Amino acid sequence: MISQEQTRTTQTAKPLGETAAPKLPLRVFSIYVLMFFAVWSVRALILIRVDESIQSSLWKNVFSNTIKFLIWVVPVFVTLGVWRIRPLNYLKLSTPINKRGLLVSIIVVTVWLSLVIIGESMISGKSMASMLSQRSSDWLSMLAGVSLSPVSEEILFRGFFLNRLNESFSFWMANSISALLFAAAHMPYWLSRNGLSAHVIKDILNVFLLGCLFGWVMKKSNSLWPAIGAHIANNFLSGLIHG
Repeated sequence: MISQEQTRTTQTAKPLGETAAPKLPLRVFSIYVLMFFAVWSVRALILIRVDESIQSSLWKNVFSNTIKFLIWVVPVFVTLGVWRIRPLNYLKLSTPINKRGLLVSIIVVTVWLSLVIIGESMISGKSMASMLSQRSSDWLSMLAGVSLSPVSEEILFRGFFLNRLNESFSFWMANSISALLFAAAHMPYWLSRNGLSAHVIKDILNVFLLGCLFGWVMKKSNSLWPAIGAHIANNFLSGLIHG
């Protein structure tokens, strides 16, 4: 006679030959994060002079985004490939989108961006119409200029960092850590140019909150693409307001 314990064991046992999904060791991940920040700090503090020497804004943008892609994205795919982890699925670039979650995300992001416009209008004393007044050609140029960087940033910080952290911690803990890392990645350049000013502190807090928002959007929609879209929309709006 088969006991209940044996029955549960039989029901939960994995099929013969089935192995657990590959997982990047936390120690390897930690080393990866440290190496990234070391390389990126050199780039942001020293090699940024190369960008500043380029006269054409178009080629400067192309060069900057190419370097960012090589530092932020390529090593992610290489690392996941070495550990036999399918990158597109792991980074949530090929996972099916949760349509209900996508709709909720769109509403929340729209509310966030609306509050940003209202807040900037109150701080600057400008009307919302004047802040957003741009020729259509300027809008297209600005959209093209802010569309590439968010892809690299979201692949690294939400696709890779957040998803790996979420394997070891609760979502909101992982999301907060990845958002802190996201803010930290902006700090070397900002601090070297402006020091720890009130404006820099405000920007760091803003980037942290955005990182939390983008991470939540990815979780809610089960895809990285809505987070990338929200990131592009935020950068585009920022360009319209401050550009």
